Amino acid sequence: MRNKLGYIVLVLLIAQLALILLSWLLTAAFPELPMRSMLSSEGIRWFFGSFVSNQLSPLLVYFIMTVMAAGACIRSRLYTALRAMLSNMRSGLTNSSNSRYKFHYRETVGLRIALVEFIVYVIVMILLTAIPHAILLSVTGQLFPSSFSSSFIPSLSLIIIIMSLTYGVASGTIDSVAKMHKILVGGLEVGSRLVPTYLIGIQLYMSIKYVFIPIVSTYINIGFVNNLSPMLRVALCEI
Repeated sequence: MRNKLGYIVLVLLIAQLALILLSWLLTAAFPELPMRSMLSSEGIRWFFGSFVSNQLSPLLVYFIMTVMAAGACIRSRLYTALRAMLSNMRSGLTNSSNSRYKFHYRETVGLRIALVEFIVYVIVMILLTAIPHAILLSVTGQLFPSSFSSSFIPSLSLIIIIMSLTYGVASGTIDSVAKMHKILVGGLEVGSRLVPTYLIGIQLYMSIKYVFIPIVSTYINIGFVNNLSPMLRVALCEI
């Protein structure tokens, strides 16, 4: 996995360099094209001045919350308990003779509490999105985009973290504050390997937008995509 991540980082770096040269060549050969060069004074100023703001995207929050939730779920052994529960259910439905996992009392209690917490989360989200004039809907009553869509991954990650900690305390996996902290940062320790890929990937994506979005915007403004659906035109403008 580490070797693959290294190759991915290398490919992204090469793509970034290729984009810089390509933008310079295209703008030099076809100055009439409505695109930006990353080697112009404006492009260099954008690359250095916008680097921090480019990284501070919702994807950064999604990344941190997701790896925290995944690490907490695995290290608290909630993931193992859920797999064992599903395996037992499958064996019961198929009358399989495979050995069934026997949960200890504390594991059973922790798993039940975690499932109740997830059910409560689902009910709350339904009440906040499904009823008329729900709080998390957009002003037009849509789910996407809305407060719900913006907060779905962070809220789902948060409830998974809460379920993991609850199960860990109830089952005995977490027996101290230090152990709880270790479980919370466990996912970040693994996810830190993805940080270089994220940094370079986001910068490459923003660079592509900087170079080529003026062309798309120009084509939309002069009517080259009038045959496209209104939803697609709005999506292109919002990229």
